[in-house]
Amino acid sequence: MNTLETPPATPNPDAGKTTVTRLGAVRWLSPTELVRTGLKAVLAAVFGQYADRREMQQGPMFEQSAFPHTGEGEFWFDYVSDIGDGFDATYSVASLLASDLDPPDAGGVLPRGSVLVMGGDQVYPFGDVESYEQRTTNVYAAALPEPSGGTTADSPVLYAIPGNHDWYDGLTAFLRVFGQQANIGGWCTRQKRSYFALDLPHGWWLFAIDIQLDTYIDKPQLEYFKKVAERIADGDSVVVCTAVPSWYDETDSSMDRLAYFLRYSLGERARQVRVVLTGDVHHYARYQSDQPDTPLLVTAGTGGAYSSPTHLLPDKLAVSGKLAPTGAHPTDRLAYERRGGTWPPQAVSSRVSWTVLWRLATRNWTLLLVFAGLYGLISAATLFSGWLWVVALLAAAAGGAVAFTHPKTGGRWRRWRYGLGLAALQLVPAVATVVYFARTVDEWGWLAQAGAVVAAAIVGGVVVAELLAAWLLAVSRREVNTNELFAALSLEDYKGFLRCRITPDGALTIFPIGLRKSVRDWQLATTDKGPRLIPRAPEQLDVHLIEPPVRITRQNP
Repeated sequence: MNTLETPPATPNPDAGKTTVTRLGAVRWLSPTELVRTGLKAVLAAVFGQYADRREMQQGPMFEQSAFPHTGEGEFWFDYVSDIGDGFDATYSVASLLASDLDPPDAGGVLPRGSVLVMGGDQVYPFGDVESYEQRTTNVYAAALPEPSGGTTADSPVLYAIPGNHDWYDGLTAFLRVFGQQANIGGWCTRQKRSYFALDLPHGWWLFAIDIQLDTYIDKPQLEYFKKVAERIADGDSVVVCTAVPSWYDETDSSMDRLAYFLRYSLGERARQVRVVLTGDVHHYARYQSDQPDTPLLVTAGTGGAYSSPTHLLPDKLAVSGKLAPTGAHPTDRLAYERRGGTWPPQAVSSRVSWTVLWRLATRNWTLLLVFAGLYGLISAATLFSGWLWVVALLAAAAGGAVAFTHPKTGGRWRRWRYGLGLAALQLVPAVATVVYFARTVDEWGWLAQAGAVVAAAIVGGVVVAELLAAWLLAVSRREVNTNELFAALSLEDYKGFLRCRITPDGALTIFPIGLRKSVRDWQLATTDKGPRLIPRAPEQLDVHLIEPPVRITRQNP
């Protein structure tokens, strides 16, 4: 970690100055991070259950209607999600968002959006004021500094909805950062609540909802969108932004909540939803149905967090019929197919997954220390402390393996089955160590015994880490601990966002921007215009389209 003080955009040496802390990517499988994030998640769930901050966003200080964005010609906006992890990936994407782009396969220049929509998880590993400053706001302010004369009516506007990591402090820091109409560099913020609606040009609307850890949507929020929906005309179309890709949930519980929002707040206008955008899962993928009145489903969580796998994505999805307001019975399943490219590409995702065999230990070295310490304690307990301590340590290791196991489907029994399998795999070398120490090392001198304990700790820690990596690689194809497999890699490449254009004919075109490799080597810019930090080799910010532009026509009246 190092700190850079970027120069101001004004002659005043103190005005506009931004301190950027170059933090590394979160090491998700480090024991301290696992425990800390787990506790935050539990506390957030309890806080959300008994003190829902969304229901408190009422009264004059939280009053807001749909935010108008008008224009006669083309209108551009950007969508990014899952940012605020390591500096290199987050700033690489932020500097692209702040700039006009000219990808070789886009057919022309793609201007910076007049609006930037952040779709959830604006900071990792959890939201607090310091984390937002170090991992998000200061980074984005360096990418698009505030102009010397201050922001104007033509400055881009930034809106955000919270994801689960933003909710880990009960939404307090999120509202302080995004809900007080303060500038983030050259971006203005306008919202007062954790959700918002945008009245866009040429018959388009954008509804961004706060799902609070994927729970029921609160009544004030439903009423807010219901009131805005009254202004939607026949022939208008709607983009819905939500923080969770409900279509990946095979239990349909998440989809039920999204469908209820559409029915309650939009009513008959729900059939005019043309696109649903989300992040949370850190890849790009697009699903489409040929059935009438079904929206395009796009996952685009590529803003900076560790990449998620795409080689395990299904080619087809059977989505709950509740998503379609008309033309389908709620018990029906809607046939969706994956269309276009993915990011990272599926072949790359499959190949990279094998690197867990060495990256798990090297990128999460504190986990290796825990495994080594456990084997050292087991060895020492066998020699000096008696069998009660040995059994207790083995039981703790087995319990940890079961707690770590998270199958996507199948319920408690499937978790126990895979968890006990992981425990057995981990305990085989541990039991072998106990037997060897009890039968052989017990007869050695104390100096040799001490050396054997140290050797067992080192070898045992490495062996257990490799067994865990191999287990993650094997079970991921059965939809078990898939997230942990790629979280262990902390892959900072294959990032991107969506640049979107609305044309006067009412067509929405999505340009999925892909960045193959995040920049690692930065230098201070020599000009006071544009990003304060630039790549030492400018060609490193080499972007292209993940797939050809996706064109969506406006809903027919």
